[in-house]
Amino acid sequence: MNSEKKERREAQLAKKAETIKAYASDVQMNSETELLIDGHPYVIEKNFRDGFDIEKLKERFSQILTKYDYIVGDWGYDQLRLHGFYASNSKKGFPSQSINHLQDYLLEYCNFGCAYFILHNLDVAKTTKKKTNHINKKKKKELGKNTQKNPKENDKRKKAQFTEKTFEVHERTTEKNKDQVTVSTIKRNNIRKRHFVIRQKNE
Repeated sequence: MNSEKKERREAQLAKKAETIKAYASDVQMNSETELLIDGHPYVIEKNFRDGFDIEKLKERFSQILTKYDYIVGDWGYDQLRLHGFYASNSKKGFPSQSINHLQDYLLEYCNFGCAYFILHNLDVAKTTKKKTNHINKKKKKELGKNTQKNPKENDKRKKAQFTEKTFEVHERTTEKNKDQVTVSTIKRNNIRKRHFVIRQKNE
């Protein structure tokens, strides 16, 4: 019975190892600090207490992590855990997901003094720069089109901003309306007239 259990256990472990290998990421080291994960470039920015392990990284890496600017791997109970962080100037995620809060994460969620490493995702940095440049170029084109296509409308808008309004104040001296002042608004072209009555408070 013991031999059968041992064989089953070994078969389960072998099957598990095959499954992990099948879904493992392709990690290739180009130098001591530069590497490719599934063809995407990364740089090891910190390797505290030799926390970086290429074999464990292959097993634990997930495509979900590719959206983050930084990936932190920390060790606890002989298990590698990977956690993503955004760049300090990024508007994505919550403040706690910024790389500025790494020390808070290490103190609160990791074993004290544990080994860890930090990977910088170079692909994310490139795509964000391309997006911002594309948006700025698009805005410039739209502004240029608006000024070129409708020069008359732009002139009208400029003139509209500087239209003058004159006010004429007429005081009524009738006994019934001693506390009222009539204010009339006249436009430059004298087409419209508006009259307002202002009531003064008796002291």
